[in-house]
Amino acid sequence: MNAIIQIEELSHNTFFWKYYFCWSRGFDEREEINIDEALEVVEINETEAYEWERIFFNYDDLEENPRYLAGRINDNLNFAVEFAEYEINFFLNDIYIGNLGGHFEAWFFTLEELLSFKKYSNLFLLFLTMTGIYEDQKAILKPIIVKHLNTIPKFDAHSNYIADCLLNGLLMQSPFVEIEEIGLANNENHSVRNLTAYPRYQEDVIELNKILKQYL
Repeated sequence: MNAIIQIEELSHNTFFWKYYFCWSRGFDEREEINIDEALEVVEINETEAYEWERIFFNYDDLEENPRYLAGRINDNLNFAVEFAEYEINFFLNDIYIGNLGGHFEAWFFTLEELLSFKKYSNLFLLFLTMTGIYEDQKAILKPIIVKHLNTIPKFDAHSNYIADCLLNGLLMQSPFVEIEEIGLANNENHSVRNLTAYPRYQEDVIELNKILKQYL
């Protein structure tokens, strides 16, 4: 199987998005359940879903040849998302920006940066999980998430609820700050933009800050 996934394969793909969002940090605050349990409202044939997942992600050869998405956003910006055995890794211009998994690193994009991708529905939903927001930004982001979820069969009936759960996992405890000669950074645990915790990422963050600022 070709290791490259075409991003068009994700459009209206209920199996993929249920699989993908189960990796997110979302949760139902009222019921105190994680996103994988919350997503049980999206009713699918689990046997068919597992068979699709096994084939789509090439489980027979996943360790040696993980499948990945890759594409160009503009002349200066490209992306890749690698579906490894135990984590999903994210890259901009071949620079690592975080992962979903047991030792996740997220909260990379600001709300403004995420919204710059909103015209690309699949990319927006992929990057949503890598975004950090504040409580007062939930009201801005929710209707946009709902709009994109409504394009996914069987998600549309529960889009408000699923959006709320996803938003819960994006909330940050500390803000993004502009640092002279570096650009945007934060002090959030598990964020590549936390240069206090991850000084090794500083040069990469400086480079990406410049590129993202131009993109915006």
